[in-house]
Amino acid sequence: MVRFLFGLILAWSVMADAQQDIDETAINQQLADIKLRLKELKTALNQAEGEEAKLLKELESQDQKINQQGQLIRDLTAKISTAEQQIEALGKQIAVKHDSISDQKNQMAELLRLHIFINHDRILKMMLLNPGTENAEITQHQIKYLQYKLYDLIKSIAVQIKQLEQYQAQIQQQKSALETQEQQLKSEQETMLEQKRQRAVVLASLRETIKGYQSENETLSKDSQRLNQLLLQISQYLDDLPEDLGANTSFAKLKGKLSQPLTGKIIRSYRSLRAGYSRWDGVVIGNQAGENVVATAYGRVAFADWLRGYGLLIVIDHGDDYMTLYGHNESVLVDVGDWVQADQVIATAGNSGNIDPTGVYFEIRKAADPTNPVPWFR
Repeated sequence: MVRFLFGLILAWSVMADAQQDIDETAINQQLADIKLRLKELKTALNQAEGEEAKLLKELESQDQKINQQGQLIRDLTAKISTAEQQIEALGKQIAVKHDSISDQKNQMAELLRLHIFINHDRILKMMLLNPGTENAEITQHQIKYLQYKLYDLIKSIAVQIKQLEQYQAQIQQQKSALETQEQQLKSEQETMLEQKRQRAVVLASLRETIKGYQSENETLSKDSQRLNQLLLQISQYLDDLPEDLGANTSFAKLKGKLSQPLTGKIIRSYRSLRAGYSRWDGVVIGNQAGENVVATAYGRVAFADWLRGYGLLIVIDHGDDYMTLYGHNESVLVDVGDWVQADQVIATAGNSGNIDPTGVYFEIRKAADPTNPVPWFR
């Protein structure tokens, strides 16, 4: 009976694991399908005609290159930071070894002085020549002890000197690797600056081309329509995916408790005029390019790509029909399907897409309708 129950439990466990694998495989397949559909949707939404289409394609290409370059620079910076920490740790070990060797050298000097003193002391020599006394026997043991101690110290110092040489070789290797990484970082930064210069030329041409046949107000209105269409499709795509809020608070209860996605001042306020009759559906928070952009709350990445009018855009689904949007990023550090925590770095600030200020464009949407983000900030 026990064997039967054990077998039943084992079989159930295997089936549960197999079911979990199937569920995970199914979810991964759903995510892959969603990514493909989002790519097709993005292509459709970004469509334009004639010279504008060509320039938009170039602008997206430049923004994506800067995105990749930014990710590479971030990775290299992290590696350099790690290497510096390793060099610092090795430096501390070397300092400890130096102190230890110095202390032991002082001990060795003391023992040598004692050894020389004993070997030149007449009374001691006489006692050694007359081994019949107890004192002579004790002295012989002391001399032997000093000799062994001296030998051990010499051996210990030799070992530590060898270790010190190894540490010094390691620190030299680390410095060489660090110098190589720093050179590569400078090269990547130069490449990014050149790409930004090229992007500025493309952007200026695009703006001139758009002015030629439609007003900025019309352009912004179409951009807004594209975003609304994207959010509508995202909601439908994510319906089948399991929601997992876990122990996290629902988004609706976080009003007045959210961190700003970027440290800085709000330079474009909610519903302020953009151009003509067009107004901002969110806020623009200004800061230098490359500064960290964080998720304001727990959720799942629903979109992470370039969208016409919004540059490199991240959309996070927080459940209960709430979404947050982070636009005009320089680099995107998450992918569709990723679960993110509040205050997790998801991007770096920039001005990708057709926008002048550097920072991040932030929106909060409830059932695809924009709401003022400011009252949500703490």
